[in-house]
Amino acid sequence: MKLILENWNKFLNEEKKGAYSFDYDETLIKYKTDPEDPEFSTIYDKPHEENIAKLRELAAAGETVYIVTSRSKRTGDKYPWDTAPEPEELVADMNLPVKSIHYTNGDLKAETLLSLGVIEHWDDDEEEIAAAQEAGINTNFVQGDKTISETRLTKLAKKLQTTGEDPAPTIHNYTK
Repeated sequence: MKLILENWNKFLNEEKKGAYSFDYDETLIKYKTDPEDPEFSTIYDKPHEENIAKLRELAAAGETVYIVTSRSKRTGDKYPWDTAPEPEELVADMNLPVKSIHYTNGDLKAETLLSLGVIEHWDDDEEEIAAAQEAGINTNFVQGDKTISETRLTKLAKKLQTTGEDPAPTIHNYTK
């Protein structure tokens, strides 16, 4: 009987195996309103400790964990106002057990999540959540301050526009 229960538990655990993923901005790190420009600006605040703890918990249980972000991988210098750590910096500084970091360059993440075998994803973007759910991926909506996210994306979109860079499709809405 003991052997049957052990095999049954092994089967159940194999059934739920898959990878887990976390968005980066407003999911693993937080922003806050800039006190020097409260109406139009945001600045990096701190890591999102609750989600960092969940990431560590999953990895400690032997699960594969990824960061999947809509960001584009930085190729040049950071903007002076951008004080947030890059995903690689956060992983190194906090010794996070992340298998790899994936950039979707503004595209929805669902296709990337599927290709990685992700079965559950954490994100603060409702559009990303809906696309992942439609792809059959379990999701966790991370409640953030929508005003802060929109302010940050508007600032980034306008900066990209003034430098002649083409913002990613999901950021185009913020250039208006």
